[in-house]
Amino acid sequence: MQNAVIDLRMNAEAKGDPRPKPWTVLAELTIPEARIELRRYELPSPNEMLELDEAPIFSLTMPRAGGMRGAVAFDGGERRGHKVGRMMFRPAGVAMRSVGDGGVLDIMTCRMAPDSFQAATGLDDWDPVRLRRCAMITSSTMFALAERLRGEIVTPGFGSEMAAESLVRLLMVDIGRQLRMPARRPGARGGLAPWQLARIEDALRTCAGEWPTTAELAALCGISRSHLSRSFMEATGKPLADHAAAVRLERAQDMMRAGTMAMNEIARTLGFATPSAFTVAFRRMTGRTPRQFARLLS
Repeated sequence: MQNAVIDLRMNAEAKGDPRPKPWTVLAELTIPEARIELRRYELPSPNEMLELDEAPIFSLTMPRAGGMRGAVAFDGGERRGHKVGRMMFRPAGVAMRSVGDGGVLDIMTCRMAPDSFQAATGLDDWDPVRLRRCAMITSSTMFALAERLRGEIVTPGFGSEMAAESLVRLLMVDIGRQLRMPARRPGARGGLAPWQLARIEDALRTCAGEWPTTAELAALCGISRSHLSRSFMEATGKPLADHAAAVRLERAQDMMRAGTMAMNEIARTLGFATPSAFTVAFRRMTGRTPRQFARLLS
């Protein structure tokens, strides 16, 4: 079956785009630095989209029971598509082609004011390395910020606009930090092969009952612990411990959204020694206890 192509390229000279959009806005908030929307997409399966906007857009995709599969390729980047993550970023003025399995998806988008983004990050060079990083952002800090921002637009309360302004500014700063990390030097030794990175990701996202140790991940890759820690940093620009913590937090929040597991069962599945250890770790990373977070979902 041929993909249905949805063209969402904005005309930079036009103030609006009259073409119908494949989404419904469930919640929204406009602040000076950005327009934030929680959108419900209803897409044909399979589908292909062409997107271009004069403003930078950060997005957070909500999990769904059947999972999601997709890839994106950016103009000016590598030709092969990159697997998308729950969080991604599309720079202003850079066209993006995406392919996916379609269906119903809830996605929070944060369309940032170009001048504010430029002032916060200083980013204007979108080389293939940076564009590849845009497809899948795994920062636990950014994930917590994005979830807090979603909460401010879905269940607004006292000071929501002020809170949203602060959260968007922090997101801009963290985007700048993530995308400014130095790339691996050409010819440098070390790094990890794609199959090794895939094994690490699969182990972190599918484990149940015991959280993988660095030694166990190293064994999966056929290397030593010290080699793994050093090589993961060279390959991704981030510490393995930070990435593992981000995946653990993401899985916890996905399980809470699904609403089919008790908190102690989630803690046990993710390898926490006790439910209280899970609560402490969750609160340290998000500023909320698991139960406080779950109440935001109801």
